[in-house]
Amino acid sequence: MRPGTTRACVFACLTGLGTLMQVIPAQAQQGPVPLFLQNRNADTQTPSQDGATATGATPTAPGQNDGTPGGATGSQQGISQGPNGVFGWGKKGTSLNTPTDPDAVQTLELNAVDAESVGVLDRDSGGLGADMWSGSSRLTAANLIDGLPDHPANRAMRNLERRILLSIAAAPADHKDISLVAHRIAKLQSIGAYGDVARLISVTSQNKPAADLAEAEVNALLVTGQLDDACAAIDGYGTRFDTSFWLKAAVYCQLRSKNTSSASFSTDLVREVEGESDKLFFALNKAIRNGGNVPTALLVNLRPLDVAMLELTKQGLPASLLQNADAPTLIAFVKSANTASDLKLEAARLAERQGYITTDELATVYKAVTFSSAELQDVLNDASESAPAREYAKLYQAAAKSDVPAVRAEILAHMYDNARNNGDYGQIARLCAPLLEDVPINNDFAWFATDALAASIYSNDLERAGGWLSQAKASANAGNALEGRLIVLYPALALSGLEDTGATDGESATSTGLAAIRNYGLGGTVKPTPPLTETAPTSQAQAKHRARMDEWAEQQMARDDQVAARNDAELVYSLFAAFGIEVPEKLWENLLVQPYVVSGAVPNAGVVHKLAQAARNNQRATVASLVVIANGGISADLQNPVSLGQSIAALHMVGLEGDARRIAVETIMENGL
Repeated sequence: MRPGTTRACVFACLTGLGTLMQVIPAQAQQGPVPLFLQNRNADTQTPSQDGATATGATPTAPGQNDGTPGGATGSQQGISQGPNGVFGWGKKGTSLNTPTDPDAVQTLELNAVDAESVGVLDRDSGGLGADMWSGSSRLTAANLIDGLPDHPANRAMRNLERRILLSIAAAPADHKDISLVAHRIAKLQSIGAYGDVARLISVTSQNKPAADLAEAEVNALLVTGQLDDACAAIDGYGTRFDTSFWLKAAVYCQLRSKNTSSASFSTDLVREVEGESDKLFFALNKAIRNGGNVPTALLVNLRPLDVAMLELTKQGLPASLLQNADAPTLIAFVKSANTASDLKLEAARLAERQGYITTDELATVYKAVTFSSAELQDVLNDASESAPAREYAKLYQAAAKSDVPAVRAEILAHMYDNARNNGDYGQIARLCAPLLEDVPINNDFAWFATDALAASIYSNDLERAGGWLSQAKASANAGNALEGRLIVLYPALALSGLEDTGATDGESATSTGLAAIRNYGLGGTVKPTPPLTETAPTSQAQAKHRARMDEWAEQQMARDDQVAARNDAELVYSLFAAFGIEVPEKLWENLLVQPYVVSGAVPNAGVVHKLAQAARNNQRATVASLVVIANGGISADLQNPVSLGQSIAALHMVGLEGDARRIAVETIMENGL
C-alpha cells in the first residue's frame, strides 16, 4: 500500500470523516448502467445556479436570469440514430412529458454513445441538439471548447457559450482519450459558471468520478455557498484520493464543525505530505483556531477553499482584490457576511455584469442597503453617492417603494441615463424590468415611451416593447424629441423584428444569410451578380424602411465624431445585410471613402474558412463556437462589422436565429445606438 493511501486509511479510521469501505449502490451491482441516466443519487439534493437545492429525481436546470430556457423531463424518451447518421428523438414507451417548470433539467439516454455525451439541456430546453457536433472530430470540439472566451462580451454571447457547454450531445467517436466533459467543466469554471459546474458533474458519473471532476465539484459547491453539500462530498471522496487538497478540505470541514481535535490530526497529515509550503493554508488554520487576522500580503491568488476558510475567520476580503478579482473571489465578496456594505455593492455590480451572479441576486444586494425615508423621498433631487453601485441601490429602492407610476417612471429614466454614462445600461435594463411592468402605457407617459421602449428591447420583453413603440409613434411628430429618438433606435427596432422592413419571403433572413456568407468571401464560390440599382419600393413597408434609413444616415452625418459615426454605420449595415434587411446602395457608397483599409478584430483565415464550411454543413456546435470565439471576447466598440455580419449569417444558416437576433440587438444597443 502506498504511503498516501496509508495516511488516508489512518485519517479515515481515526477522524471518522469518511469510511474506508463504501457500500456499492444496488444499481451498480445489477450490471452496466449508462452513468448519465441518473444523478449521483436520485433522491439527494442537486444544486441550482443560485445556491438553492431541489429535492427529488428531477434536478434543477440553469436558472440564470439571462433568458436561457429551462428543460423538460422524460427519462422514457431516447435519442435514436437514423439511417443518415443524424441523431433524432425517438419514443421509448411513453411520450415526452414537458413540465410547466422552465428550470427543470432533462438527462436522456443516448443510444450507442458514451457518458461523454451528458448534459443538462436538450433541444427543447435550449440545447443545440444531440447531433450538434456531427461532422466534427472530438479533437476539434475540444480545441473549440478551450478557445471559447472566459469573458464573453455580452449576455447573449455568454448565454450561447453556456448552452454549447451544457447541451446533451453525442460526442464524436474519434480520440477516445480526450474527455469532452473535462474540457467543458474546465471552461465552465473559467467563465465563473460554478452552479453549472455542479449540475453538469452531477449527471456525469454515478459512483466514482475522476479526481479532477471530484475536486471541481467540491470547488463549485464551496463557491456557490452550498457548504453542507461540499463537506458531504469531501466526506465521500476523502478516502478515495490521497492528494493534499482532500486533506486540506477535510481540515476546513472539521474546523467548520468545531471538531478541533480531528482538524489538528488532519493538519499534521498535511504537514507530513508537503511541509508548510502552503503558507496561506496554515495562516488561515491558525486564525480560525486562535482568532486574529491573516496577513493581507498572503491573500492573493485565492482558491475556493481559501475563500471558504477565510469566511470562518470573520475577516473580510481586502478591498484591493476587488477590481481584478477572479470569479470565486468576486462571488465571495458578494456572498460573505464579512464584506463591508459598499464593497459588497460594487462586487455585486461587477459580478452580475460578468454573469457570475443572477440579476435577482443583484437586486437582493441592492435591497439590503439601508437608506433613510428622507433620502429615498428626495432621490430625484439628490441621488448622488460615493460609488455608482450605491447610487443604483438608492434609486432602485426608491423606484420599488414608489406606488406612484409617474414618480417611478422618473426614477427609472434617471437610472437608465446614469447607466448609459457608466457603461451599465444592459444591467440596469435587466434589473429594472420587473419595475417597468407597473408603469402604464398611455399618453400620460409619452415622454417616457422611448426610454421604456429601449429598456424593454434590451431585457427581451418584446411584447411590452411593442406597446411602448405604438405609444411613441402616436405621440411623435416631426422635429420633437420622440421622433428623433425613434430614428436613433431604428436599427434595434428592425433587428429585433419590431419594425416591418419590407423584406419579402424571397429575401428571408436565412436565404440572405447564405448569400451574405458567399458575398463576404467565406469560402464559397463567389458568383458575379448584376450591378445593383435603386428600384422602386415593392411595398409600403419597404418605402417606409428606406425613408427611415435615410433619416438615420442623416443623423449619423450630423454627429461631431465622424469616425464613430462611420463605425456605427458599418456595423448596422453589415448586420442588416446578414438579416436580409435592405440597405440602400447609396448608403453603402457613402462608406466607400478613405480609409479603404481599416484595422479591427479580424478572425484568422482558419476561423473564416471553418465558419463557412460548418454553416454549409449545418454543424451547429462548430458554428456557435466559432461565432463566440471570433466575436465574444471583444467589446462592442471594437467589434469588426464584417466578422460579426458573417457570424450572424452563419447562425441563421444553422437555425440559431434567436441567438443571432439577441447578439445583434445587444451589440447595437451597447454601442449606444
